[in-house]
Amino acid sequence: MRQTIKRGLVLCLAACVLAGGPAGCSHFENTEIVLTTGLTEHQLFKVGSCVCTLPEAMIYVMDYQRQYESVYGVEMWEHDFGGITLEEYVKNIIVSQLAAMKAVTLLAKEYGVELSEAETETVKKAAKEYYSSMGSDAVKYMGLKQEDVESLYYDHVLSRKVYQEITKDVNTEVSDDEARIITVQQIRLDSRESAEDILEKLSEGKEFMTLASAYSQDSQISYTFGRGEKDAAYEEAAFGLENEGVSGIVEGEDGFYILKCVNNFDREATEANKITMVERRRDEIFSGVYEELVANTPSEFNTRVWEQVHFEDWKEEISESFLEVYSRYFEEG
Repeated sequence: MRQTIKRGLVLCLAACVLAGGPAGCSHFENTEIVLTTGLTEHQLFKVGSCVCTLPEAMIYVMDYQRQYESVYGVEMWEHDFGGITLEEYVKNIIVSQLAAMKAVTLLAKEYGVELSEAETETVKKAAKEYYSSMGSDAVKYMGLKQEDVESLYYDHVLSRKVYQEITKDVNTEVSDDEARIITVQQIRLDSRESAEDILEKLSEGKEFMTLASAYSQDSQISYTFGRGEKDAAYEEAAFGLENEGVSGIVEGEDGFYILKCVNNFDREATEANKITMVERRRDEIFSGVYEELVANTPSEFNTRVWEQVHFEDWKEEISESFLEVYSRYFEEG
């Protein structure tokens, strides 16, 4: 039996798969995935010429089981979260992350990316550490061999290098003003007449916070934000204020505002925002390449095999995390 489905794409590869950390992201948009029994019992899916084996996927299964059970407990897997169980939700994440990573490795040859001898040796060392940490029962349960671990670490490192190559020419210059983060206090009112009354009270010397607590339609008074996070009129007024400055009446999309600037240039937050903005530029460049790739790459998925995987089947402690080992070897130093 063959069935086709569509999956939503959230391009967070750099933040999750390529960074080596598990996160809730999916990978395909407007891309047809063929669900088939044509793959072998050890092959979970195929993206172009890249195959993900079931033992490779089981490495992620064990990592996620370790992570989620430490937070929610073992009894949560079959709990219904609005029509989907936690197990189904996490299994979808696993397939999405693995498929995204495998797809990116298809670009390695096109961009002339490969692992160095030193990186390959590090892959082997990391794989040996992870594999050796798993007891014989876990290895048997996962159907795991050390070369499966090596393959997955290899693809992690390769996909990350591909991402770096694709985005290497991104403009990393971001001005203070572009990235500026400010903090304002606000009073939101339903009518202009009410806003005029508040302005009059301010002119009489009443404290801004006192009036905000008494009259604002929002329970939250202080907001910290950067450009592009508020509507145009609000942003223009807020970013035009000096410290302790108070705006006139600002007509927004959901009311009338009076603003007071608490900090018109948060240096630490601005520097952090510069990094975020550069990463966003990288993601935009990468997204264009990635979307074209997945739009033209056929995929096959073995539902029969995946349906047989259940988190509750493994009840022992999971000693090591694949991605924690990855982080130690490839992100520290």
